[in-house]
Amino acid sequence: MEGTTLTEYPEYSSTEELVKAVLENDQQEFLGQPYKVTMEPFAEKIGAVSTQLHCRVEATSGPTKGQTKLLFVKEVSYDNSYFQGMQLVEKEIAMYLHVIPQMINFVKKQGKMSLAGTLANLFPKFLGYGRVASNYFLVLEDFTTREDDFTVIHLRDSSHTNATVHVALRRLAQYHGALYALTSQMPEFSKQFPILQKNEMWVESFHMFAELASPGTLKWIGFLHSTYCNNNNALAEFLKTRISLTDNQVRDLGELIESLTPHLSIDGATETLKKTNTRASASVLCNIPIHGDAHQLNTACSSNDVIFFDLQMCWFFDGLFDLHTYLPTSTTPKQRADNLPDFLETYYTTLSETCTQLGMSGSPYTDMDHFMECYKKFLPWQVLFGLYALSFIGYSDAQREILIELENGMGSADREDVVMDAELLDKLDSSTWRVSQHLMDFFMDMREQGLCEELENL
Repeated sequence: MEGTTLTEYPEYSSTEELVKAVLENDQQEFLGQPYKVTMEPFAEKIGAVSTQLHCRVEATSGPTKGQTKLLFVKEVSYDNSYFQGMQLVEKEIAMYLHVIPQMINFVKKQGKMSLAGTLANLFPKFLGYGRVASNYFLVLEDFTTREDDFTVIHLRDSSHTNATVHVALRRLAQYHGALYALTSQMPEFSKQFPILQKNEMWVESFHMFAELASPGTLKWIGFLHSTYCNNNNALAEFLKTRISLTDNQVRDLGELIESLTPHLSIDGATETLKKTNTRASASVLCNIPIHGDAHQLNTACSSNDVIFFDLQMCWFFDGLFDLHTYLPTSTTPKQRADNLPDFLETYYTTLSETCTQLGMSGSPYTDMDHFMECYKKFLPWQVLFGLYALSFIGYSDAQREILIELENGMGSADREDVVMDAELLDKLDSSTWRVSQHLMDFFMDMREQGLCEELENL
């Protein structure tokens, strides 16, 4: 992969031709000719560059006529040279063709066949790739056809259950532990993948999430806070029927928002995340090829297992980054308030057990206290990923227009247009209030985890 460039991708005249070539190269999946190929969206387009597609391949003649195969196709289009320079497709292919197979072979050589099987099932089977016109395609197993009935739960529908969170954290810990043992015992492994060594990628691509840290978001938070605090205001009374926080919580929230505001502007957030990475990089104990984007929409769940996919943001960094991606995007603030110590205990214990299984003296962390100390150094990242998650839960285009109209008049909580504001707010459906409640709970959760102290330490 060291010399891979986009021009080296196999080129095809159509998606159908690409899929056919992929199936012919994977003899076990070969169905016969000719094919009928149909595509349909797997989920809405997420982010700036990729679309997930379901692909149904059906043999239309010959001995396999009528036989079908479902595939999972990822289409990537680079709208500008910036995304092309990030080499997202190359990174994902490096993971599927090299990193994951070498990790599994390493585990097998240690005689841990059960663990090797678990790790092999943690990602979809990779079948091939190619280019059609200016777009790039990765073809993978359709994991929704596995016997365990895997599904992707959309953020707006539900968070992951506590049971699923524990499973996901065990799987991440096994993945991280196996790679930690591999990189520790075979130092040359890391040198194979210079393409994965660039560790400022999320910071540099922060502009993709500009709207999540925009002044408009902060104005809405400030509006809710200042109005909610004014008990004599009719609008405040209206809001109290929609959002449940105590007066002390609201006061604490106001102080927290005031302290966070410099870090949530675009420039401020970028600088904060750079400092966070610099500080974390100086003490990284587990420098491995992490998933890099392990949020809820990149996780498929069954009743007793999970699959992680979409590896385009992978890079060499501390596995703790994956925890700070997964937890704020897959659990609610209340879940974390009630269960975070147990969640982290599950990860730490499994990581230690996996490392020991594979010949290490234990995990990279000396004990749970040391693990927590390292975990907290990444807390500023949870602000980005937490807002990222909340943005998918609620606001429709119509609701955004109402919020914009409200934001345009936000000066103080006791202004005269209370009746108009209440009428506008009444047009918002329940999902907006759910987001607003989550938003406030999220900032309170960050305070309880010690975010302010970590920001002061940058």
